Amino acid sequence: MAAPWRSPFSDAFPCFDAHVHLHPPGLARAIERWFAGQGWRAGHAFDPAAVADTLRARGVRRFCFFSYAHKPGMARGLNRWLADIAATLPGAVALGTLHPDDPDLDAVAREATDDLGLRGFKFHHSVQRFHVDDARLFSVYERAEAAGHVFVLHVGTMPYRDAFTGVERFAGVMARFPRLRVCVAHMGAFQSAEFLALLARYPHLYVDTTMAMTLLATRYVGADPAAISDAELERHQDRVMFGSDFPLIPYDYDEERRWAWERRLPDAVRRKIFHDNAEAFFGGRP
Repeated sequence: MAAPWRSPFSDAFPCFDAHVHLHPPGLARAIERWFAGQGWRAGHAFDPAAVADTLRARGVRRFCFFSYAHKPGMARGLNRWLADIAATLPGAVALGTLHPDDPDLDAVAREATDDLGLRGFKFHHSVQRFHVDDARLFSVYERAEAAGHVFVLHVGTMPYRDAFTGVERFAGVMARFPRLRVCVAHMGAFQSAEFLALLARYPHLYVDTTMAMTLLATRYVGADPAAISDAELERHQDRVMFGSDFPLIPYDYDEERRWAWERRLPDAVRRKIFHDNAEAFFGGRP
C-alpha cells in the first residue's frame, strides 16, 4: 500500500467527481457479488446516502452518478429510480440509461431528459453489449446535440477488448454528430492515445481519469498510468475530468486522486481536472 497521503481537497480546493455508480439495492447487491467473484471487493457502502456522505467528507462538492440497463425492459424503471435519488442528493447530477433493444427507445429517452430531468445518459458498451454506432441510437444522439444532453461512455477497451468497444466505431459517431457532448470514461484506455487525438477535432469531447491513473487499479483492470504523460495531461488540461468509480473501487477513495500530486502537476491544471472541467461539461451547452 502506498504511503499515507494528506488530501488537499476542501472548500478552498473543491472536487467534482464525474464518475460515480449508484444502483437500486437489488442490482447493487448483484453487482457487488459479481465483482467479489472476480476477486474484487470494494469494501465501501453502496447505499446512496452513505456514498454521498463519504464523498462530502472527502471534499467532493458535486458528483455525477449513473446506473445501466444490461438488458431490455430495465431502462425506464432505472431512470425513475435515478431521478428520485437525485432529488435527495443536493448538488448531484444524474444520468439515465437506455437499451437499444427497447422498442420504445425514443420515448424512454425523452421521458428521461424531459420529464425526469436527467442530464443525459451513461452507456457501458461491454456490459450492455451494444455498439456505440448502433443506428437505433442516432435519433437520441441527434436530439442530444440540439438539447445539450451529455453522455458518459465506457467505449474504451479497458479492462478487456471485445466486439463492443474501440475507438474506430466511436470516431464514426463523432464524425456524424460533431457537437455531441461526450465524456469517454477511463481515459479511453487501452486506446488512450487514439481517443486523446480526437479532442482537438471535437470541442465538446472529454475524457475522465477513472481507474486509469493509479497503479492500484492495475491488478483489477490492467491500467497503465504511464501510458498518459504529464505533457499530455497539460496539453489536454481543459478536457480531462476526475472520476473515481466510487463505490466500486477496491481501495481507498483518495488513491484515485493521489497521482495528480505525485506527478507534481501545476495547481491550475489540477483545479481544472478536479473541478472546473466537470462544471463546464455538465453545465454547459453547445
